[in-house]
Amino acid sequence: MSEKVIVALKWLKGLLETEGVEYQIVGGLAATIHGGSREIADIDLYIHNVDASKILEQVSQFISKPLTHYAEYGWDLEYFQLVYQNQKIEIGLSQHTKIQSALDGSWYQLEIHYSESVIKDYKGVELPVIPVHHLVDYKRILGREVDLIDIQELTLNSAPCRH
Repeated sequence: MSEKVIVALKWLKGLLETEGVEYQIVGGLAATIHGGSREIADIDLYIHNVDASKILEQVSQFISKPLTHYAEYGWDLEYFQLVYQNQKIEIGLSQHTKIQSALDGSWYQLEIHYSESVIKDYKGVELPVIPVHHLVDYKRILGREVDLIDIQELTLNSAPCRH
């Protein structure tokens, strides 16, 4: 586990909570928090579109990709990327986000249900995380190699115990 992930999470959580920004951790970090084992490359999260203006000025010195619309790698969304103490953080705006099916190329609206976030402890930091079933659902649509790894680990870990 990389210490830079924890340092960045503590900073990010403090900033978001100070500004009253509701957020949800998704992606590989969420998979790890739910029991996956992949190395964490970046911190992915969503915020409400209207909340971007609350934090952009405070993070301006860390922006490595500006807030704009991107359509890349099976994603169609607005987001911005930060690098805080060598840790990449990608903050997506949840409204109008679409993901592309690896199976047939069709696009799906990605719904982020903030009210369904589960509060999980990650190395001493409590975070609102996407529920595992929503995470698996969107990773099934994306179907990238990393998603298939996460799905396998998360569905094995969440399988009911049979005695």
